[in-house]
Amino acid sequence: MNPVLVAIWGLLLAASLAWYGFLVFHVGWKAGREIRDLTATLGAADRPPPERR
Repeated sequence: MNPVLVAIWGLLLAASLAWYGFLVFHVGWKAGREIRDLTATLGAADRPPPERR
């Protein structure tokens, strides 16, 4: 095998794995924040409004 081709394919493989890992982390992080915000919003809707005096 040509060592240059092996290096290119190795670089492409490493870059694609890094990109996939970044996307999984990024989407998971954003989804976690969204779920937290939605849960807080829905929890606030369940509580009665404060009484006015």
